[in-house]
Amino acid sequence: MEPGQTRSTWPAIAAVNLAAVLFGAVALFGRLDLDPVWIVAARAGFAAVGLLALCLIGRRPVRQPWIRLRWMLATGALLALHWVMFFASVRMAGVAVGVLTVSSFPLFTIALQAARNKQLPSVAHLAAGLTIILAVAIVAGPGRPETPGALAGAFIGLGSAALFAVFTLASQRLMVATAPVSLAFWQNLAAALVLAPFLPFLPGPTTGTDWLALAALGIFGTVLAHQLFLFALTRLPAAACGAFVSMEPVYAILLAALLFSEPVGPGVAAGAGLIVAASFLLLKPARPSPD
Repeated sequence: MEPGQTRSTWPAIAAVNLAAVLFGAVALFGRLDLDPVWIVAARAGFAAVGLLALCLIGRRPVRQPWIRLRWMLATGALLALHWVMFFASVRMAGVAVGVLTVSSFPLFTIALQAARNKQLPSVAHLAAGLTIILAVAIVAGPGRPETPGALAGAFIGLGSAALFAVFTLASQRLMVATAPVSLAFWQNLAAALVLAPFLPFLPGPTTGTDWLALAALGIFGTVLAHQLFLFALTRLPAAACGAFVSMEPVYAILLAALLFSEPVGPGVAAGAGLIVAASFLLLKPARPSPD
């Protein structure tokens, strides 16, 4: 690679690392004294406004055929449930358990793809799956008096990971004929609308600080983070971007320790290391079949 080409990758590397930090910081909003449904509805609402602005500025088509739009709205409802379960996991079990269990979504993605293609997972994928199961057992197993809800929170986090795997596969199909920013706008709008009827019955924001935090979550933790990641994808291999983003749980755990003094014991450190290693293993491309 020529020196000019090497330098040109640095903005993309900086962008994907900042995206990973922002993705990791999202989990901290689960510590707000708000119901997870309110957090997700506000996040999606602010994100939808930001994404609509990007569509208009970039002259991306917003209107979609109904046959495609209904699938976008359906995946948006799925996204809403995934986010609610994620923040519920963080609230019950802490940031470490929440982010580490949700980070197991590549395992569910591989399993769904294997089932759809009627193929058995590769040895590497099975090894990664066992590694993730071991990591969750270490992080959220019994015997953690500092986090009594760790096990229940871990199961909710795993459910959130499974939903995100379904959401990812469905979104990949929709992106074949739709610009990512347009798709994200409709999905976030649907997520906000599907949760709106529940908001009057749940504890919501009461101060300007709460609203500022929710706006930051929607604009910076959602719109900006995803745009940075998409920017990096145009200049770096997908596997490289995935490798950087797989560090998201580490950033989340470090931020939670610094800002909220959440304990980072040997179990959390070991679990984080195992899940990051498994993520790298899942990112390794499969060998071509010898046909």
